[in-house]
Amino acid sequence: MNLVFWHGQEEVRLNLEEKGENIFQVALNGRPHAVRVEFLSGDELLLNIDGKVYNVIIHSNPQAHSVFVNEKFFKLEKKSALRILNGAKSKIRKREIKTTMPGRIVRILAAEGEEIQEGQAVLVLEAMKMQNEIKSPQAGRLTYLRLKPGDHVETGARLFSVE
Repeated sequence: MNLVFWHGQEEVRLNLEEKGENIFQVALNGRPHAVRVEFLSGDELLLNIDGKVYNVIIHSNPQAHSVFVNEKFFKLEKKSALRILNGAKSKIRKREIKTTMPGRIVRILAAEGEEIQEGQAVLVLEAMKMQNEIKSPQAGRLTYLRLKPGDHVETGARLFSVE
């Protein structure tokens, strides 16, 4: 399977070839890597890439994939041929960030109404005995954040919105 994404203005080419159960040969921009995958949840997985282990969380929408690799943020855009030719860049107006697993709010790092940057940590969620910084997938104004430390959230609960 061949895929093409854009990280900023850089084109990223990815070729995936399944070699066995949860084992892949991956070529990233032509460089081959042996990858073993362990699926932790619908959005979270562990990747063993050439002997190094990476915790990866992927949030997708029709325009892009927000990818957190060992808590480092990457935005991989999906661009149609028409968008590439026209040089048009769609703007996401409003995003609701929801949790993929139940947990407890540990800290709030931003305030409702505050202007935030793409990749900026908004809150810390403890789930499965791990504390995870939940970051904004886009720059904008935090239009919804009604949680406080100690609150418990269920799977699918809205954590915050960015506009």
